[in-house]
This record gives sequence, C-alpha cells and structure tokens, in this order.
Amino acid sequence: MTTSLTTMANASDGSLAGYSNSPSETSATESRSHLCEPVKKCIKVLEKAETDTEKFAALFLVPKLVKSAECDKKARLHLVEAIGYSFLARMLRSKDTPEGCSPRMYQSVALSVLSCFAADEEIMLNPSVLFNLPELLDIIGDADNEIFEDNLLLINDAYQVIMAIVSTQKGRQAFISNRGIHYLCEINVKQTFQCEDALKLLLNILTLEGHKCWTYYSGPEDFNNLMMKFCREFSILQDEVKFDLCDVIRTILRSFPKSNFDEESWLPLLQKGLHDILFSKITKKQRDPAMQLVAAVIEVSDFEWCLTDNAETQERGRFFLIILNLATIEVIMHLEEQTLDEIMANSELLVSCYYIIESAVSYMASDRLLLLDHGQRGQLYTAMKNGFASILRFLQELSVTLKDQTHHLENQQKKYFVCATIRILGAWLSEESMAMREEVCEILPFILTLSNETFESQKLTKLSMLPGRGSTDFSDFTESSAMMNRHGGQLTPDTLRFLLPALCHLISEESPRQILIHMKIQEILYAYLSYHWTIFDSYKKWLDEQAEAEDNADVAEPFYMIDNAKFEMVNSKYAMTTICNILMNLIVLETKAIEEDQIYFHLLKFVMNTLPSLDNNGEVLVLYGNLVVLGLLILQKHKRRPKSTDYSIFRYIQAVVRFLWDAHNCEEAREEQELVVSTPYIEHWNDLIDLWYLGMQVLSNVLQTVPWLTDFIVDSGWAQEIVRTLGKVRPNSGIERGTLSAFEDFLSALVRGSPEVAEILQENGILVVCQMHKLKELAAVLKGVEKKSSPDDDNSSEKEN
Repeated sequence: MTTSLTTMANASDGSLAGYSNSPSETSATESRSHLCEPVKKCIKVLEKAETDTEKFAALFLVPKLVKSAECDKKARLHLVEAIGYSFLARMLRSKDTPEGCSPRMYQSVALSVLSCFAADEEIMLNPSVLFNLPELLDIIGDADNEIFEDNLLLINDAYQVIMAIVSTQKGRQAFISNRGIHYLCEINVKQTFQCEDALKLLLNILTLEGHKCWTYYSGPEDFNNLMMKFCREFSILQDEVKFDLCDVIRTILRSFPKSNFDEESWLPLLQKGLHDILFSKITKKQRDPAMQLVAAVIEVSDFEWCLTDNAETQERGRFFLIILNLATIEVIMHLEEQTLDEIMANSELLVSCYYIIESAVSYMASDRLLLLDHGQRGQLYTAMKNGFASILRFLQELSVTLKDQTHHLENQQKKYFVCATIRILGAWLSEESMAMREEVCEILPFILTLSNETFESQKLTKLSMLPGRGSTDFSDFTESSAMMNRHGGQLTPDTLRFLLPALCHLISEESPRQILIHMKIQEILYAYLSYHWTIFDSYKKWLDEQAEAEDNADVAEPFYMIDNAKFEMVNSKYAMTTICNILMNLIVLETKAIEEDQIYFHLLKFVMNTLPSLDNNGEVLVLYGNLVVLGLLILQKHKRRPKSTDYSIFRYIQAVVRFLWDAHNCEEAREEQELVVSTPYIEHWNDLIDLWYLGMQVLSNVLQTVPWLTDFIVDSGWAQEIVRTLGKVRPNSGIERGTLSAFEDFLSALVRGSPEVAEILQENGILVVCQMHKLKELAAVLKGVEKKSSPDDDNSSEKEN
C-alpha cells in the first residue's frame, strides 16, 4: 500500500504545476506565505476537493511531502487541517472497500497519512484521533486475521500511531481508559502478529503509569495470564532469552498493586527459573537481572517462597542463603570500594539488594526463621552484620563529605539512593538494637536531618492529593506511592516513615536519646503525627462515603481504589501507633525535660481533639489505646493543664473511660464468676495488655492532680460497675491477680480523691468485695476515710440533696 501511495504521489507532482491563487484566497495565502510551494499547492488541492473521493485522491500526495526536508511543523499542521480531522476519523472507522481494492483500504490510507505526523504531539492528541483509539486497538488485536495478509503495513502504521499517542501522559490516559492494556496482554499471550512491538509498548506504559494500568475490570485476570505466559517460558528456556525475561517479568510485577500471589500457579514457575540462574555458573551481567527480579517478587509477595523446600537443592533454606549472601556481597563490594558517583551506575541493583536484605531482617525476629538450622542462622546473622557495617561506614563517610560538597544531594537520584540506604539501616536498627551502637550514634544527626527533610519536601504534595483536598483520582495510591510521591518529576521518598521503628529502640537508650532531644525529636514527631492523622482521617471519611454509595454503580468507586485507600489508612495507623510509642518512652524517661515544653501541651490538645472521633473497636483499637495512654501521660507530667471548661477534655476522658472499661467483662465468660477480656480486645490483646495496665496506673495518678476527674468517673458509673463485677467474680481463680491489683489501686485513688466516693462504693458492696478478694490496701483507705468523716460532711450532703 505504501508503494502505491509513493508512486501516485510522484505521478501527481506534475498535476500541481501552474495551479494559481484566486482573489478570494488572498488572506489564507498570506498566512501560509512561509510554506514551501509544493505544500501550498497540496493544501489547495485538498481544500478545493468538493467530494470525499477527490480529497481521498489528494491524500496520496501527503506522505512524500511530509517526509521532505522543507515540510516543518507549521507546514504539517496546515496540511492536517486541510485534510480535516473528521475526514481522517471517518476513514479510520470505515471497513467498506470499493470492489477490486484491497481490504480495509480506507483505514490503510488514513493510518498511512496519520503515521506521517507521528512526531507532532498536537496532531496525535487531537480529540478526533484519541476518539478512534478503539479502532486502532481492534486492528492490532486482530492482526492475525487473514483480511490483513496483503496489507501488513496497516498493522505497522497502527502501532506507529499508538506509540506516538502513548508518548504523552494524556495519550497514555486515553489508551488506558480504552482498555488498551487488555489488548496488549491478549496480543502477547496469543502471540499475535507483531507481538514484539506490543510487548515493548506494554512495558513502556507499565513503567510510566504503574498501578493505574490494571484498574479495569479484567485487569487482575489479564495480569495473571500474562505472568503465566512469561513465567512458563522463564522456567523452560535455557538460553540468553531467559536472562532477558528477568527484566520483562520484573517490570510487569512491579506495575501491579501489592497482593498475595502465593496461590498463583505462575509463582512456582518463576521460582524454578530463578533457581536455574542463581545455582548456575554465570557472569555478573547475567546474575544482576535475576537479583533484581528476586527483589521484585519479594516486594509484591513476601519472603516465604525463598524458604520453600525444593527437591533439587536438597537442603532447606539454601536458596534463601544464596540470595542473601549475594545481596550482602554486592552491597559490601560497591559501598566500600567506590565513590558515590561510581555507586550510582549500579544504584538500581543495590536498591534491589537492599530490599532483599531488609526483608531478611524482618525474618530475623520471626518464628519462620526457625525453619533454618542453627548453622544457617549463624551464617545469616554474620552476612547481615558485615553488610550493615559497610552501610554504616558509607553513611559516616558521606556525612563528612557532604559538609564540604553539598551538591551531591542536589541530584535527586543520589538523594533517593542515600534515602534507600537510610531505610535499610532503619530496618536493621528496629530489630538489632545494640549492634555497632557507637557508630549509629555518630551518624544519627545526619540520618534524622535528611529523613526529616524528605518528609517536609513531599508533605504538601501528598496532602494535596488526599480525598477532598483537590484530587479526585486516587487510582495511583498504592504502597509505593504511600512512601514515595512524585515531586518535581523525581521520586522523593519519605524516609522518616522507615526510621520510626528504629527510633523506638534508640529513644530508650541514654546516649542516642540525648542526641534526639537535642535535635528536637518531639517537634518532628508532633508534625509527623498530625500529618498521618490528616491522611488517616481523609481516607476514613472517603471510605465511609463509598460504603454509603456501594449500591449505586454510578457513584461508587472501583474496588481497586477502595483497597488502596484502605492501605493508606493502615499505613498511617501503624505510623501513628509507632509515634505514640516513641513519645511515651520519651515522656517516661525524660519527665523533667517535658514538664514545661509547650509542644507536649499541643500534643495533648491534638489527642483530645482526635481520639473521640475514633471507634473503640476493630482495627483501630491499638491506635486508640496508644492515644489514650499518651494523653494521660502528658496530663500527668506536664505543668500546664486544660481548663475544666474545655469541652474537649471531657470528651477525651469519656474516651479514656470507654477504653479501660470495655476491656473486661463477665458476660462473655463461660461462667459469670470469671472476668475475661472482651471479644473486641482479644485479637489485639498482646498489643493492648501493657497499654491497659499503664492506662489504669497513670489514670490513678492523674486523679491526684486533676481533682474534678474523680466526680466525672463516678458520674459515669464505671467505679460502681467495677465493684459490682468484682462481687460476681470467683476469688483467686476468677480474675488475674494483676488485673485485680489494677482495679484495687484505681478504686483506692478514687476514694482518696473524694470521701463521698467511699459512700457510693459502699452502697454497691465494696466492703464485701474487699473481704472476698482480700483487698487490704483498699479496705485500709476506706477505713481511713470513715474515721475522717464528720457531721459537717453529713450536713453538706443533706443540703445538696
């Protein structure tokens, strides 16, 4: 078809000779005065055409003109305007062909013309072109149809036009919304004609758009079909193509939202292919893509498959140890022997190794590591300790270098790599609290400063993308985007998020704690807590709206977007829980330092305003408990206290009482003579038990400094309910001694706070309870209050009544 177009274009050159302007066309001519003569003449032929047939004939002149050196961008725009976007669109949709002509002739000519303008973004993004994307997709998807056998260039032109369209973000969005990914998956799975072009196109779009590509209805199914196709080849092939497939599979894997792939049939095939590579004698160039693929599998699944039995390896855990040793050796070799500029050439590989090591670190503290024998665990620890020693030395040297050469971190790729290095160090410190502590303290100011900078640099961008804050497209909120947002065209990792678990350990030790206090860690954490609450609360409200709209197909969002909103909530929930732990440790260990620090009073106000909006159940129960105790500790330790007229303090204390009261009951026990943990608390009790005991203890202490709390608690009926419940409970075996002691201390504090409480408790049988459970301290407090009572007290009571 292209041959006939060129031939006709050559033959038509002479037909343009002598074509003159008419007076009515003078203004149009002036606007085109800069155009070369052949282009002007072609435009006139197109504009003078009175029928579609005449215009169609003139199209054969276009390809040769566009390819000429004299046809610049302005000339091309004038040409396509003369042709008419609507005319090209009608040709693209036409499947009829005049008798004696090749099938799909009109589509073929239209695409031949359009492909000439592939370099012009304005033309490729014209609504008429984008509207006809489905026609282009149908052509490449049906490329094996015999109707195209004599016109294969039609397929090639269609790919050229599509590639031009998806080279822009707007074009990619149109392509994805027209289910273009589905067509490319089908072409690759079925190995349709020109599937190599389809694969290049697919990988390019997946790399640029990631998770957005799979949001359509059959996205997960297409993903798994695609993975099965390539993983089957990966497990069978034993040539160079096997190594090329590492990058193909890795790109596809990383584009899909994190999920549990353990039951997918392609995962064992993928593991077999990786075994073949990593257990063979291969070059570094061949091994590196496999290591990066291992990291990608761990990223989207988990580490469990690395420990799976394999009959070929004989020894359990051998694959796990091989990849871990390879990863640590790679890290040591690069960080110890190269400069930062040299390291950047292999930064992608190193970040993959980091991910492998970080995942292994998380297994160090888990029971699953016991699957390895003692010798293997020793090898694992030694390998990782050597790797982290290199990481510490690298960061130490870098912190010194940056004092004089600050330009290094102006490069976003370098900054990303350094942040990735801090992230993996944070993972190690969160599990191994004492190793190389002096070296850690030495670089602590550097890593905290940089981590806080990364948080601040991406904060506004992240917040502006939240539901109700300016963005309505949440399809790209995923695990990676929770930690990394695009900022200025570069990835900005929120490194502070990964440092939080390590700070829990560091804050409990004297030396690092003093460094952190000097760096005003409390102010950093307050800002970070507020930030994550905003994220959590925004998605919580958005999800509530979706739950109300779930029956309305026109309103409800896709399940994928809802799942990712839930991920954002969970991520921020865990972040806030960890922040609360760090702050509680700091308050307990540095009481004097926090007494007059205003940031803690702001923290208390934050807790008072946010806690009442949470429900005391479900997945937020642990966060709820942490906020309860954090607020109580500040209320106890800080010199400044909220005014009793502040309504938010009453709502906060209501939430405190609710959390502590609801933790136990008799009604859910097999016999009502036993006190048990309430059903909503049981699932999380390992995380809640210490919070409950600490909350009871601190609340008892707060009663002495905030007197009106005693009356508030008695008015709530909680103290009376405790007494009635203990009256039902069987002595000794019906209640744990620790729980009984906590109740005794609390009731004693209430009685000390107000003599009237003793009378109220006596009405509910407190004396019998003291005798039944041998509560000697409480009995003594009650007896002491009874001795102090006087007729004046009785008179005042009568007046009140």
